Amino acid sequence: MADVLPFAGTRFNTKEHPLNLGNMLSPPFDAVSPEEQKQLHELDKYNVVRLSCGFQAPGDDDSNNPYTRAAETYREWKAQNLLVDEQRKCFYVYEYEFSLPGSRKRYKRRGFLALVKLQDYRSGKIRAHEMTYEAPRMDRLYLLKASNVNAEPIVALYKDEAHEVDQILHKAVDPKPQEEVKDSQGGIHRLWLLHKKEPILAINQAMKNLRLYIADGTDRYETALAYRDEMRENTGRRDGRQPYDFCLMYLNNVDDPAITTKAVHRVLARDLGIDVDVDEVIEDIEEFFDVKEFKLDLAHLDKATETVQKHLEIKKDCKAQFVMALPGGRAFELRLKKKAALDEMIEAEFMSELVKSQDVTILHRFIIARGWIGNPEVELDEDDIIYNRDITETLDLIKRRKGCVAFLMNPIEKERVLEIAENGELMPQNSTYFHPKVLSGMVLRDLNVGFG
Repeated sequence: MADVLPFAGTRFNTKEHPLNLGNMLSPPFDAVSPEEQKQLHELDKYNVVRLSCGFQAPGDDDSNNPYTRAAETYREWKAQNLLVDEQRKCFYVYEYEFSLPGSRKRYKRRGFLALVKLQDYRSGKIRAHEMTYEAPRMDRLYLLKASNVNAEPIVALYKDEAHEVDQILHKAVDPKPQEEVKDSQGGIHRLWLLHKKEPILAINQAMKNLRLYIADGTDRYETALAYRDEMRENTGRRDGRQPYDFCLMYLNNVDDPAITTKAVHRVLARDLGIDVDVDEVIEDIEEFFDVKEFKLDLAHLDKATETVQKHLEIKKDCKAQFVMALPGGRAFELRLKKKAALDEMIEAEFMSELVKSQDVTILHRFIIARGWIGNPEVELDEDDIIYNRDITETLDLIKRRKGCVAFLMNPIEKERVLEIAENGELMPQNSTYFHPKVLSGMVLRDLNVGFG
């Protein structure tokens, strides 16, 4: 189902310049906090964050803004021979070796970078699993139009139970990679250039039988679709063989044990707490939830984090559970009752039981919409919610009263994510966080350079 092609990538020229490639890598733009954005800019003057996530400045206008500065920086780096285009078309095999926080165990995640032909969702060949916000899509569209560069690969998973693609990749690459660098967090990144005709054709053929599931970068994929449609309208070229008909993707077998999911916690904006009576909220929620109130010591965030983790531990036969935390330290464990009727909680005629049963759906459609806000039809926008993956950081936001309430939750299993995508359904925005992130900077894709 997937049309996957080799391409001539653009890479940092570490052979001719004394560049520390490990310091030039960056997470994707939507995983970079303002603090990390500043740190990455300071880490190395050639960090790829300057191409993907630049700063806004006073006086920015249509001719001088983060997008035009990124495009100018990219042109300068190419003019200085800091970035060079590959002279042959390749698949780029990319391996990331890492440890989880607090553990010495090492994991290796291996996939490959390729060009993938863009497909509308209705084709069924490429599937998303969550909704997106308009603001990030427009942000990426402005950047793409200004720079004509895919600086960050979209990450897609595929089901290959026979590991056919993995075996081809394993046999095709040499033991020694072309690049091996360590990043500032101790992770090791390895890159092989696969340019031999036989394995390229074998991978291309094997991938034609596989559907792709977007794990990271749904907004960037939808941006690529919008750009494609705009370019087709402007040029009249709709043959499916133009640079804008393809996007840069990192492809990975979903069976890779190194791929995990993390929870994405929610903090509601302060104005959503105006005139909210918490006791009334709890009274409404208790129709379907067992509620246990407890106290969080927000003066000691480490201790508060441990307390939340204990209340989030999955109990036997538990369908869904959350921690609701308020400024001041008042908190509640919310555990869905065994006999709770999802159809009564969530009135959505065309939503499957599978999607209704997911924690994130229950949180948004019942606890937040009906319980906290009191309006099941409400649709929150990006400014209404702060998303955070770290329990301690989320509690700190509440401690500093950056929001009116925090909802902490457990992650969704990656198997459920693919099952939902397979059904063609979408969960709320930021339902998942696949870990580890594929860092940007190892290989870029210039739309002006030949491909396929």
